[in-house]
Amino acid sequence: MKHLFYVGSYARKNEEGLYAYELDTETGAMTKQYGVKGVENPSFLTVNKDASRVYAVGETTDERPGTVGAFVVDLNGQGLTPLNEQSSLGSSPCHVVLDPEEKWLVVVNYGGGNLSLYPVMGDGSVGPTEDHVRHEGASVMTDRQGGPHPHSSILDAQGRYVLVADLGIDKIAHYELDRAAGKLVKRRETEVAPGTGPRHMDFHPSGKWLYLVGELNNTVCVYEYGAEDSALTLVQTVSTLPDGYDGVSWSADIHLSANGRFLYTSNRGHDSIAVFAVGENGELSPIEHVSTEGSYPRNFALTPDDRFLLAANQQSNSIVSYRIDEASGRLTPTGQRTEVGAPVCIRFV
Repeated sequence: MKHLFYVGSYARKNEEGLYAYELDTETGAMTKQYGVKGVENPSFLTVNKDASRVYAVGETTDERPGTVGAFVVDLNGQGLTPLNEQSSLGSSPCHVVLDPEEKWLVVVNYGGGNLSLYPVMGDGSVGPTEDHVRHEGASVMTDRQGGPHPHSSILDAQGRYVLVADLGIDKIAHYELDRAAGKLVKRRETEVAPGTGPRHMDFHPSGKWLYLVGELNNTVCVYEYGAEDSALTLVQTVSTLPDGYDGVSWSADIHLSANGRFLYTSNRGHDSIAVFAVGENGELSPIEHVSTEGSYPRNFALTPDDRFLLAANQQSNSIVSYRIDEASGRLTPTGQRTEVGAPVCIRFV
């Protein structure tokens, strides 16, 4: 059996930067299927449910606005055809997400300090911007938090609320998605501990808990989630790093297993995946830290069947694969790796 996955990376517009790979679930080997040119730094991706469309940001590294683009997956699965692209209306777009109904896209601009809402058209293309919101404020780490830096967004299971993690202001902003008006309506904010640097989030499959990884203080915050009003109640904060480690490291990505029993985070600097058990009350217990056998694991992904984890080492240009033990959640390296230039996002179909 093979799993198809897409990889986003940092690459110039005239270079391949968006890739399709297959994972062999017998060996953990990864085989490139094709690469696509034409997007400047297609760093973050999302795929629709029937795998017919791929959406990618074009992440600018200066003050220019970036882009968000739509691609059609060819019927034979051997290529991506560009549909269209729109301006992200801000610099350094670093995250894109589809709502559960696949009618709306949310893009956050790390450099621009803002987020944009786009309709998905009938052919899957990205429509003109319907709403555009800018965050305000700062926090305690002046070199990283001198202004707003939204880093990701996530929709709850009902698709009613959009939660945005803002690294620069140490807040989670809560918006209600008004589909009729095409608006993001601000409902509340959740403040996190100063210097946390909220980065990425994941919901427990039950919808009861939200997990937030803090880039700057290397923590996971566990919140009880109130679906009626999107309120968050903090129940636990745990470190993503092993006891006694005092080197420089920045937490990056976070994912729960599909069965909700295990949680994983990546550490850039310590260059590891942290593994946690999820208790019946949503709280986390550390299990292990496993080397990513490379440098700066910015992103990783689990196969839909929870059998494999792939880690993308941005600075050592590699993706490595691990088997996941069904009972314990522990990771075992397969010994397989593939070379990819500056991989920063993995998305399974």
